[in-house]
Amino acid sequence: MNFDKLFEPGQIGSLQLKNRFVMGAMGVGFAELGGTPTARTKAYYEARAKGGYGLIITEVTRVQDSEFCTPFEPSLGDDKHIAAWKEVTDAIHQQGACVFPQLHQPGRQYTKTILGHEVSAPSPLACPIFDEVPHELTTEEVWDNIHMFGDAALRAKKAGFDGVEIHAGHGYLVQQFLSQFTNRRFDEFGGSLENRARFACEICKDVKRKCGDDYPVIIKLSGEEKVPGGMTISDTKIFAKYFEEAGYDAIEVTICTYASLDWMSAPEDEPMGFNANNAKAIRESVHIPVIAINRINTPEIAEDILETGKADFVSISRQSLADPEFPNKTKEGRISEISPCINCLQSCMGYMTDPNHLQACCLVNPRVGHEAEYTFDPVDHPKNVVVVGSGPAGLYTGYVASKKGHQVKVIEAQEKLGGQFRIAALPPAKSLLANPLRFWIQEGKKQGVEYMTNTTATKELIADLHPDAVVLATGAKQSKPPIEGIDGEHVFMANDVIEGKVRVGHNVLIVGGGLVGLECADFLRERAGRHSTIIDQIPTINYGVLGVGTHLKARLDSNDTAYILGATIKKFTKDGVVYEQDHKEKEATGFDSIIIAMGSKSYNPLEAEIKDLCPEVYVIGDASQAGQANKATEEAAAVAFHL
Repeated sequence: MNFDKLFEPGQIGSLQLKNRFVMGAMGVGFAELGGTPTARTKAYYEARAKGGYGLIITEVTRVQDSEFCTPFEPSLGDDKHIAAWKEVTDAIHQQGACVFPQLHQPGRQYTKTILGHEVSAPSPLACPIFDEVPHELTTEEVWDNIHMFGDAALRAKKAGFDGVEIHAGHGYLVQQFLSQFTNRRFDEFGGSLENRARFACEICKDVKRKCGDDYPVIIKLSGEEKVPGGMTISDTKIFAKYFEEAGYDAIEVTICTYASLDWMSAPEDEPMGFNANNAKAIRESVHIPVIAINRINTPEIAEDILETGKADFVSISRQSLADPEFPNKTKEGRISEISPCINCLQSCMGYMTDPNHLQACCLVNPRVGHEAEYTFDPVDHPKNVVVVGSGPAGLYTGYVASKKGHQVKVIEAQEKLGGQFRIAALPPAKSLLANPLRFWIQEGKKQGVEYMTNTTATKELIADLHPDAVVLATGAKQSKPPIEGIDGEHVFMANDVIEGKVRVGHNVLIVGGGLVGLECADFLRERAGRHSTIIDQIPTINYGVLGVGTHLKARLDSNDTAYILGATIKKFTKDGVVYEQDHKEKEATGFDSIIIAMGSKSYNPLEAEIKDLCPEVYVIGDASQAGQANKATEEAAAVAFHL
């Protein structure tokens, strides 16, 4: 397939871009607490510029230091940040790309617990996520905010940015003015569509007054809010015309608000490029360029969006985390070498909302945020590296170590590579999880990795291989606690069910309400039409991160999945379980099959035996501590890049 459209030069206002690839804004949080960009910020964006993007839009950037979405969000709210930003923009320009900051105010979509002061919004309506009634901005305060955007844009120009993007999507302050869902004002900024558009229009005019009419300004706009009473595509088409008249040079069309995040972070349930039709509707309403975004993860989808006239540019976000060289690999015809985004939301979105992190990473590319530290520069002294286990931790270690020039052997006890992650790709809407496994194996083979399947790693075998370093990535095994009756012939392990090793009856009891149990129920719903009851001692079910969990819950609800919660299993019976709930002993009966999904325990049988065999022995991933796959690849990177 040719990708001629993707590599046509493009124009946004006075700015010519070398191609139609836009790196979309995505929060990563590599700035200092006060908002000043760091060396990590520079390295992160420089890598994507080097990767071939025509335009890079930085993550959400404050227009005043005291208003942010995460504490590590960068800022253009004060002149003190200009010098650090100039280093970032210079690095990007040296790689041949242009760069805009994405200017925003969170409005009601944050919390005074973190900000230290009351949140503000067009109207005193609480965000469903934070449930805090905001201060209603006075008309004078509205104008103050308009000027803050203009002032931030002027700082951006001084810092070397080629233009700016105004974030009027995802439910942030500018969108809060646009939508009747959040705007109940009675002044010139509320009521009619024209009045609700005024805030965004005046921001553009203020930017142009301060930076010049030829300074490009983009607006990022949610085509739909996907909430009752919120913006529809019909509303947005009208808004787009107002924005064109106000002087905006392009429109990036996204979707949703914090009240409908399952759309913004849409998992595999939604087709690639699903929001491009909204971009097309906007494009048909205006005469300025339109940029499509949301799940554009392959060159084929990107080219098709341009070829069919749905948009003038394509914005690549999460895929740019997974592979910063996405454009270059496309141009060079190295499509199979593109590291695939799997829409997992574990490190990219999950980390940004986790108080223990607040800085993004990527499951398939844990180099994110470590671009300067984790390089593929060949090693001076290649080692003989033995990796035991072929889950994400083992495969990623093999891929990196071999690419750096080491001789690598991966030992796997099973017939197939991939560990439990391979099984995790089998339930509904999880097939993308298989892609990084294929990628790491494919690239490992190119680089000479020897994969020893159906081979049990022993002390003797490892000694015979004479390793300089051994990486133990033996993973975890499903837990099977010693409860009376658990070895009954009608009791099965969840992974065995998902792999098709056993057959279950029509009425199924799943013991365990974690993701494995939930996805097992989903698997049985789709593949076998089975009805499941889930029992667990937890008081409430956690369906997983953002859109993944929302879609999973909807599928289980559609099958009338039943739940018994706050229940401690006492024993297994011939057709159910005896359990304790609210200090009372109860019984659940009438089940053909019982499936165990009670978590996993680390499996590390070799560490003590081989610790004296070679100078370097590492234990990573689930073998160290059972957890999510993103933790496994992070640990793998920390080891593999420093072997």
